[in-house]
Amino acid sequence: MTAGHQNDHTRELQLAAEAGSVRVARRAAAEYAANHGVDADAVELAVSETVTNAVVHAYRDDDRGDSAGEIALRLRLNGDGIIVTVADAGDGIRPNPESPGLGYGLALVASLADEVAIARSDLGGTAVRMRFRPAD
Repeated sequence: MTAGHQNDHTRELQLAAEAGSVRVARRAAAEYAANHGVDADAVELAVSETVTNAVVHAYRDDDRGDSAGEIALRLRLNGDGIIVTVADAGDGIRPNPESPGLGYGLALVASLADEVAIARSDLGGTAVRMRFRPAD
C-alpha cells in the first residue's frame, strides 16, 4: 500500500510496514533530495535505515494477523535544506534481543544527517526527524 500527496514544498507517503516499502521510500527520498540540492545518497541511506527499522521493529508485538502497520514518510523544504520524518504507530524504541542487526542503524543515520531527533510520533509510535542541508 502506498498513498500520499505532494506539492512544491512537501511530499508525504503512507506505506505498509513491509519490506517492499523500503525501496519505495528510498526512491522517493532520493528523488526529493536531488531535486532540492541535497545529497541524495545520504538521504536515501538514512531513509532506508529508518524505514527498515520501522518495518522490522515497530510492530513486532502487534497482533494484527496479516495486516501490517503503517509508516509515514514526510519530506519537506525547511530553510536551506530538507526535513525528513519517518513515523510509525508501533511499540516505540526499545531493546529487541531477537534482532538480527547489530544496532548501528541509528548511529549511521546520525552520521549522515546534519541533525537527528527521535520522539513519540503523532501516530503513537516513534518518529525519526532528520535535517539535511544542501551539499557543498
